[in-house]
Amino acid sequence: MTYCLTLFSAVLLPLALPNEVFTGGVPLIGLGALVPLFLALSRTTTVRHAVGLGAVFGAVSTALANYWLAFFGEFSVWTIGGTVLGYTGYNAMLFAFLYHGIHCLERNPLHRASLHPVAIAVIWTGYEYLKSVGFLAYPWGLIAYPIAGWNSVAQIAELTGVWGLSFLGAFANAAIAEAIFRGFQHPAVSEDTRGTRRTAVFRAPLAAALVLFLAAGWGTLAMRRVHPDRSLTVTLVQQNVDSWHPGRFADALMTAQRLTLDELENARREGRQVDFVVWSETALRRPYRREDGFYAVEPAPLPFARFLRRIRVPLVTGAPMRAANGSDAHNSALAIMPDGSVLGSYGKQQLVPFAESIPFWESPVVQRFFKDVIGLYGTWVPGDGSTVIEIPLDDGTIAIGTPICFEDAFGWVLREMQRNGAELYVNLTNNSWSRQRSAQTQHLVAARLRTIELRQTLVRGTNSGVSAVVDARGVVRESIPMFESRADTVEVPLYPPRRTMYAAVGDGFGRLAVLVSLLAPALVLIQHKKNRRV
Repeated sequence: MTYCLTLFSAVLLPLALPNEVFTGGVPLIGLGALVPLFLALSRTTTVRHAVGLGAVFGAVSTALANYWLAFFGEFSVWTIGGTVLGYTGYNAMLFAFLYHGIHCLERNPLHRASLHPVAIAVIWTGYEYLKSVGFLAYPWGLIAYPIAGWNSVAQIAELTGVWGLSFLGAFANAAIAEAIFRGFQHPAVSEDTRGTRRTAVFRAPLAAALVLFLAAGWGTLAMRRVHPDRSLTVTLVQQNVDSWHPGRFADALMTAQRLTLDELENARREGRQVDFVVWSETALRRPYRREDGFYAVEPAPLPFARFLRRIRVPLVTGAPMRAANGSDAHNSALAIMPDGSVLGSYGKQQLVPFAESIPFWESPVVQRFFKDVIGLYGTWVPGDGSTVIEIPLDDGTIAIGTPICFEDAFGWVLREMQRNGAELYVNLTNNSWSRQRSAQTQHLVAARLRTIELRQTLVRGTNSGVSAVVDARGVVRESIPMFESRADTVEVPLYPPRRTMYAAVGDGFGRLAVLVSLLAPALVLIQHKKNRRV
């Protein structure tokens, strides 16, 4: 029975997240997706049983929610296989901890059933934080994302980051599970105690509903305080050509150039002055240098250097950039002026594990294995800081932070850019390899929370989607349909500087959840042993 309940949750959570059936996910399912799982945990009697449930949940939910990782080129065995295997083990450890947390509370003489949902929510929040940091960080599939579908509730990210939403989602699910579990306990009760027991059963769900209501009320008021004070005009280019495919680099570059020139001409006819153009991640597959003769002749129909002179505005694009040692390369974003000069560049810091970065790559044995068996012939090295790029405007400059690929799912990346002066974020992404709408939308759902955390606009320039403008309230103001070759000129709102609580304390809420998860069971055990001695 417990394994059936666990499998039910392993299906419900991917349905709550963006998927191929429900492109935006279903927030309402998110309030109950983990309920069967928590009921199963409440029925376990051994740690071994809990570990088995965690392994099943981790394997099935990860595979269903992230199946599009199987399209990651020739080394998809590492992306989908490694992710499923990793979260099978990770969830097994998590469930052992959840088991001890629940049963330590039950052994506490001061135990109150109402603490169960809070304890589970804290542990689950700590888990989602830990899976989102470090070399193996992968902040996908968080219970926070369905809850963030209610934008008024999502506004608490300004205070706590995404981790406050993780807590709300886990707390709501645990509260419902607690009510169901307590409701089926001791069915034979006297008339005198039935009313008291009914009140106790519904106490946790009512508390969860009240917390969600208060969060939504606060968020509604918070959004009313967020107003832009100026705007930019930006041309977004979505070429929708998979430049990873052998021999397609020239096609992808020519498509991007053609779309750009056509859209800029349309904007000029309409009397709109474009401030800069945004392409996608690694739209230039060869390292760019002004003095390099390659881009003076390629692509042959319209060499890139001549194209730059024709657009007459800065271009923000992705390209490899040589590292300081001259032999390695960064996955970079750079801004190029019409004369070919580079205004500045940023090297991606949070690299995709085992795809962009491989431990011990310097070892000949490791390199030979990945080259001969996997078909991976090189890696990136991380950038050396959260550099911002100053782009000239008619009336001054704008400092932009340029998180690359899935970096816009990490709050710390954009927070550091803000601390270095970023006034706007321009994310460059290439998800065209995924071939699935859910992959594009899951990325957008994670990224839009950065705008709420820092109260600044995010512009997303992608190869295949979702190219969009997300304002400081987390609202998608402009977007280009997925998997279409298209360019649009959009208005980008800019907001006055504002230091949010998240900007001040960063991921402190997530770290606090980890700390409490580690200390609370130990303190309860100590108290239990002391009481037994007494």
